[in-house]
Formats: sequence, structure tokens, C-alpha cells
Amino acid sequence: MKKVMILGASRYYIRSILAAKDMGCWVLAVDRDSAAEGRKYADVFEATDITESDRCVEIARKYRVDAVLPLNDFGVPTAAAVAQSLNLIGLPINVAEKATNKAKMRHAFDQYGIPSVRFRVVQNLAEAYQAIGQLGSWPLILKPTDSRGGGSRGVTRIDSLSELPGAMEFAQRFYPDKSVVIEEFVEGIEHSVETVTYGGNTHILAISDKVKTLPPYRVDKSVVYPTISSEAELMAINETSRAAVRAIGIDVGAAHVELCTTKDGPKLFEVGARCGGGGTPDPIVPFVTGIEMTKEAIRVALGEEPKNLKPLYNRGCVYRFLTPRPGRIKAVVGLDEIRSWKGILDSDVLVKDGDWIRPVRTGGDRAGFIIAGGETREEAITLADKAEQAIQFEYEKD
Repeated sequence: MKKVMILGASRYYIRSILAAKDMGCWVLAVDRDSAAEGRKYADVFEATDITESDRCVEIARKYRVDAVLPLNDFGVPTAAAVAQSLNLIGLPINVAEKATNKAKMRHAFDQYGIPSVRFRVVQNLAEAYQAIGQLGSWPLILKPTDSRGGGSRGVTRIDSLSELPGAMEFAQRFYPDKSVVIEEFVEGIEHSVETVTYGGNTHILAISDKVKTLPPYRVDKSVVYPTISSEAELMAINETSRAAVRAIGIDVGAAHVELCTTKDGPKLFEVGARCGGGGTPDPIVPFVTGIEMTKEAIRVALGEEPKNLKPLYNRGCVYRFLTPRPGRIKAVVGLDEIRSWKGILDSDVLVKDGDWIRPVRTGGDRAGFIIAGGETREEAITLADKAEQAIQFEYEKD
């Protein structure tokens, strides 16, 4: 029986643990939360922070695992360290570093001539003012160089110099590394692209269109499948995504590419060396394409040939995030009702009675989600809209 180490055991990662179990694997799950929901589904659980690479290497060696699977960017460097120490299939440590640092990946895109946004990396406000003068365009996006954690942490759009100090403070709030990427804002449809690389080939599994919250923050409101891109645009997205994966140095495993289709063609934002977040690898990609993305990523990590990396169909799906108005919650109704509806693949509310709903500035401020599927994109959008309206947030009086 093959032993798989999965880095993460929160609610979002239960499906990955179950996928490995369904393949007949023995599963070691690691998460710093000793009460993580996924612990009861694993064969063994270790309450350890997945960013503690040395400790995770010790745990992996103790259980003699055959493969390691990171489920978010925090786990990518650790997975590389485990793979190197135990001589497993995985990414080199320098590639993992590049895949979790926006500045390093941007420099890699430039080195390989891949179309990306113009950018500067700064350490403080004085350098930020200088960088803005060099870029010479508005609006601009500020974001931390550290890619770990996702959820648009520290990301802001600014339209004038007066907004710069606040945006710098926000970008430097979340990570020990205080370096900040300032980049041009580009107009167009933003996409996420799910890929798996095996045998020297990067396979494109699914492409979405993204809808963001209103400025100044840049948080996903909806992720919609399939993309409405034309055939020519699809070819360009595919080519750019494969080139981005090569530029980072990802020669095996899953990757999550984010880019924008502009009037001048695709412009890269970033690449993650893991599956897309939350419900993307399961249930979204299997529903949309028929590809069991998590299982294929596990097979690749075990050195096995994938069973299927070619989409069997192209159904509609919407990953809709709930962003009700701020305030103290008295009750939430409607969730149980929509969970019984045909086409609702998953849903949850992440706040409870008495909680404060904050203004949405990062992904962690969102109050819940709905994953709605349909035979077509339009059918899925209609279902997601209906389900979102059915979930009612009741507030305490001010």
C-alpha cells in the first residue's frame, strides 16, 4: 500500500484525503490545527505547522511516505524539502521558492520572454514613489511578494498617489517579508487555469473566467466555467500557461495559473505549484471536465502514469463566494434548503450567529460559498444566482 503525505487537513482538504483513500493509499495528514476536520479521515494525523519544513521532513521519514502533496502555497516549499530529503518525486527547492514569491516568478517570466504585467519590487514608501514614476501609468496594483496564503491578502488597486501609503501598509501587513510588488493594472477578463505536468507535457484541464469584488480590493466573487474565450484566445491562454509553468521550472505535478486576456493578448499574473484552492480540484474540475484532478496529482507524485488528463466534456460551474453587507449576524437561513437542490455540488456559510461580517478586503472576509453546476455555463450561473438569493443573512439591530 502506497503512503501519501497530505499537507493540510482543513474542511477544504477532506476531499483530497478521501480521494487518496479511494485510490487505496494510506494517508498521513499534517495540519497545525489539532482539531482539523480532516484528521478523522486520515490513517494518521500529525498536528504540525506545514511551514515547519524540518519537522515535516522528520514526520515523513518516520512514516516512510511514498509521496507528498501540497494543497496550498504554504505547503509548496515544505513538499519540496520532503521530496528532496526522502528522494521522492517533487519540485526542487529553488523552484518551490520561485513558485511562492511573486517577484522571483515575475523575473522568470521576463527571462523567458513571457508576456506579463510591468512591475517593480519595493521595500518601503520612498521606493514605492520612485517605482510609480518609473511605471508611469494608472491604475496600479500593490501586492505582497510572498504568494503563500492566497485569498488576495494585501492586494489593492490604487488610482492616485494619495492612496499609496494605505496600500503599502496593507500589502506589508500579512508576511514577515515586507517587499511589495507594484504592477500595472490591465483591463480584460481574468482567468484561472488548472494544469498537470507529466512526462514533459503540461496538460490544460480547465479554464475559468473570474469576477472580482469592486475596487480597491481584488477578491474573487465568482469563478465561472467554462471560459467564454474564443478559439484563438483559448490557444493563446493554453500556450501562455504552458510557457509560465516551464519558466517557473515546474516539471511535474499540478499547477494553478492566473492571467488576464487583454486587447494585446494574455498577460500573466502568477503561477502556483499546486491545485487551485478550495473546491477547485474537487468537485469543480471533475464536474466540469470528468478529470479527477486530485487523484491524477497523487498518481504523478507516486510516479504512476495518469489515467486521464484530457477533458471528457465541458460543463458549466460557478464557484460563488458570499459577500453580504458588514454587520453582526443574528441568524443565517436557507443553507440547508439549497444543499438539497439538484446541481449544488457544495456550499457552506463560514460565519455563525453573533459573528461580525467584515468588509471584504481579503478572501478570508468572505462569509461562505456556493458551488453550482449545470450542463452549460448559463445554467450554472442561473443556479448560483438563485442559491445566493436563497441564503439570507439576518442582522442584529445596530
